[in-house]
Amino acid sequence: MSDLPEKLKYYRKKSRLTQQQVADVLNVTRSTYSYYETGKTRPKLFTLQMLARLYNTNVDLLLDDYERNNNEVLSSPNYFEGYKFSDRFNQLSDFEQSVLLRIRLMTIEEKKKLIEYLDKSNHD
Repeated sequence: MSDLPEKLKYYRKKSRLTQQQVADVLNVTRSTYSYYETGKTRPKLFTLQMLARLYNTNVDLLLDDYERNNNEVLSSPNYFEGYKFSDRFNQLSDFEQSVLLRIRLMTIEEKKKLIEYLDKSNHD
């Protein structure tokens, strides 16, 4: 895995997400996201940051050519195991999946505000 398109496709498949699901979370068309995976276009930095959060990784890993220095680590079958959603995720409705994916993209501050809102809503 040597370039961004391959990494994006790998992470998406390991997360058991469709291109449409990722596109919806990023608020782009499926074809736009598909272009990221084929290398026809390159996502902007903000989009890369969102993808990194979605896949529980960082932008450096998405952009760096790690094989030169870490070939044995990247070739390990267990290296990316922590980055996939469980089968339980796939049992959720499309709406529930969409909500969870959007939460994953939130900053810590946004997540705190969401929790405060939910706590307040529960007490009203």
